[in-house]
Amino acid sequence: MAVRQRLSVEEYLALPEEKPYLEYENGEVVQKVAPDIRHMRLADELQFRLRLYRMEHGGDSGPEARVEFRVPGGKVFRLPDVSYWAAGRPMEGGQAMLPPTLTAEIRSPGQSMEDLGERCRFFRSHGVDVCWLIDPDTRTIESYEGDGAAQTLREEDTLVSQALPGFELLVKELFAALDR
Repeated sequence: MAVRQRLSVEEYLALPEEKPYLEYENGEVVQKVAPDIRHMRLADELQFRLRLYRMEHGGDSGPEARVEFRVPGGKVFRLPDVSYWAAGRPMEGGQAMLPPTLTAEIRSPGQSMEDLGERCRFFRSHGVDVCWLIDPDTRTIESYEGDGAAQTLREEDTLVSQALPGFELLVKELFAALDR
């Protein structure tokens, strides 16, 4: 169960770093769900693959970056599990990072795919080009990109995106991190 408390944006931004990390929406501070070892391994593997991609194509990436989204009536601060900014895309905003090219969310214990799907739709509607929702239980990835419904990828599929030209990752190679 996520811990919630009401604060102003300024009070939220003044809080010391805490784990699990804190997000902010509608005046409430919400603590993220604590990840498990599967989450850690998948985030590490995806971050490694993005690092290889960056070496050839540029850009920047990282885990748990605080991203500011402007919404009617205020701001929302979210910390996607993994983010990537394409070369030339502005990263640094005033109080947090600007929306990235890619966000990836990895399902942790107690999180529903429906809630995480809504999170990906939020990212997409607020400037993120693609969101990957990774489910270690089913070893599937839901890719949110373009105007259509999410595309479900299975282990025999290849993860690609128009937003990351040249990036290719066999889904089974990502999930192989769970078998180590």
